[in-house]
Amino acid sequence: MQFLSIVLLIVGVLVAMGAGAIGGSYVLGRFFHRQEAGWPASMPSEDCARCAADAEWYAGLPGWKQAVTAGWWLTNRILCASKGCQ
Repeated sequence: MQFLSIVLLIVGVLVAMGAGAIGGSYVLGRFFHRQEAGWPASMPSEDCARCAADAEWYAGLPGWKQAVTAGWWLTNRILCASKGCQ
């Protein structure tokens, strides 16, 4: 029983750390996007042209910034896909 408790505690800590890392990545992505892309990242994308512009901006980032802003990128792709954009 103690082993199961320890395993569940470890799993819980890993899930919490993962959620925190993705949340931090999203916040950094919003910050970088707001600073570099020319429009507020907090505004929802209204059309597919905006999604395409975001994709071009993300593709032009250096590798380390792409890694740091992956949470924002995943959220943005999900929102754009829900609107039917490519």
